[in-house]
Amino acid sequence: MRKYLSIAAIAAATLASPAFAQDDEDDWNGAYIGVHAGYNGIKSDSALALSGAWTSESTALQNEVVSRWGTSQSIDDLNFGAQIGYNFNAGGAVLGVEADFSVLNGSDVRSSTQASTAFPTLSYTYGNTIDPKHAISVRGKVGLPMGKTLFYAHGGWQTVRADVGATILSNGNYSKAAALTANFDGYTVGAGIEHKLGSNMSARLEYGYSDLGDVSYATAYRAGSAFTSPAYNETFTQDLRMHSVRLGLNFHF
Repeated sequence: MRKYLSIAAIAAATLASPAFAQDDEDDWNGAYIGVHAGYNGIKSDSALALSGAWTSESTALQNEVVSRWGTSQSIDDLNFGAQIGYNFNAGGAVLGVEADFSVLNGSDVRSSTQASTAFPTLSYTYGNTIDPKHAISVRGKVGLPMGKTLFYAHGGWQTVRADVGATILSNGNYSKAAALTANFDGYTVGAGIEHKLGSNMSARLEYGYSDLGDVSYATAYRAGSAFTSPAYNETFTQDLRMHSVRLGLNFHF
């Protein structure tokens, strides 16, 4: 997070410095289309709930599986995409609306084998996966124009399409897996600075934070698994949060 804010501060100063030498007001009114690229910092926590035949096991073993299989995951990687929007000059402010699409790169796949302290002859291999694919947002904007430079805040709705999953395999051949492709839906907020490069082109830098809620999914037995009856049940609840810093270019009509 500190890395993103440092990049944002340096780039913002670079973009803003020539703007204060301008005395003419630029017209931000109208439609625009553009492209963007930048970095994402994605965080995801998965919480595990046990039921079914797990209730016949010791509390110590249940707590051990819950703490070891539930996990926190993170991804730091690139994004790129495109946006389309419209700005409206409203007196001393600029109001706008924008929709964008971003391709998200990177994933976090984890696997660990751990001996049980609650059941010394038992060991489990735990697996967790999160693989975000793309993001779509629709946001409102309100900005303060200063010559050729526009400072703005933005906020709205965002959805991220992602693959999530979990696996478990014991040395006694207890074998289960879960896989889900889901939409994480929530809100996004942030701020940016945009500078005109001419009558039709502008460059911008913006930061955004997104809280995209959570999804739930259950495991299923894999072929050949032991301990199928009575059934052991596991349900994951997994959330997703995202920080992003993006550079963009817009063409204004």
